[in-house]
Amino acid sequence: MAEKKNHHFVPQSYQRLFSNDGKSIGVYNIKKNLLINQSSIKNTMSKDYFYSKNQNVEDALAEIERLCMLAFHKLDNNNDYNLHEVERLNILTYVMMQLGRTVYMSERLSDDVNEMSLEIFKRCTGMEQVDPHLVFRFDEPPLFSLSVYAGMVVNMADLSFKLVCIDSKCSSTFITSDCPAFIINPYFDFLGYAGVKILGYKGVCIMMPLSPKLLILFYDSNVYKIGNRKGKVTISEPKEIEAINMLIANEANELLVFNSKHAISSSLREYAQRVKSNARPFKLFQNKQCIIHFFHILDKAKTLNINSCFQEDLFREYTNYLSKHPEIKNYLEKLGGSASEEDRRKFYEELKTRR
Repeated sequence: MAEKKNHHFVPQSYQRLFSNDGKSIGVYNIKKNLLINQSSIKNTMSKDYFYSKNQNVEDALAEIERLCMLAFHKLDNNNDYNLHEVERLNILTYVMMQLGRTVYMSERLSDDVNEMSLEIFKRCTGMEQVDPHLVFRFDEPPLFSLSVYAGMVVNMADLSFKLVCIDSKCSSTFITSDCPAFIINPYFDFLGYAGVKILGYKGVCIMMPLSPKLLILFYDSNVYKIGNRKGKVTISEPKEIEAINMLIANEANELLVFNSKHAISSSLREYAQRVKSNARPFKLFQNKQCIIHFFHILDKAKTLNINSCFQEDLFREYTNYLSKHPEIKNYLEKLGGSASEEDRRKFYEELKTRR
């Protein structure tokens, strides 16, 4: 088998969801202020041996991508499709891994680890200053960041799933980016602390555009009411869709990605330029109103006073439970992949026909 050295940190199968011909997509390079209407998917958002020269890593990623694409296409073909719990957990795994597998997250975690390691080194040696050339690095930083986020899937398993759809009569569309999955917390924004992204906190949400008309949302259902208990959320207001696209642009690293049939607006490109030159938290609440209108904070959650509460009150009950019962977390982690190969094959064959 030919060696796969061109590793996509945003999967080709995902990129094709924004393509007209399955081969190309629209790309806007923020740093270079360069617009490309037809960029080859084969060479977009990829690097040679990005994760590792160990082929097993790329093969493992390809397997979870394959399983999730089945569910993604079901959602794309039928926005009312009710996910099986295994499909929901597979998509959560996909999204968590996507959070950790980008160039941005690889560099950020690598820098964080270096900074902490230098502080520990100075404390252990008693040195106030160290050689500026001293750097602590992993051999494979992308693999480290990927493993960190993949290892937190169980911690996020309590989040509810919602599919956000743009009304078919609306001409507006979603864009995506080289950081397609991202974390937000409208709840902490409401409480006056915009930009909080701690995964264990109450109100955490993970978003990822799925196509020009669809967006995946994992959210804390103990804090938010989003649409009806079951079913999708349909939006049609251009301003709300524009706000979501601005949020996507705010979370991008270098590239905005779009379906070339729907040109990316000059105002959005200009916004992305401003954000990268002057980074600041994206404020979701203005005058106590969320600019993404489908987020409704439950009354019971509005009473939290961050300045006077206990530390554990900031975290979700599920997070606190796993923290106090590590044996439960270990048990749940071991459940993943515990089925026999034959049982897995039969289950996914049946899942393919599920409607």
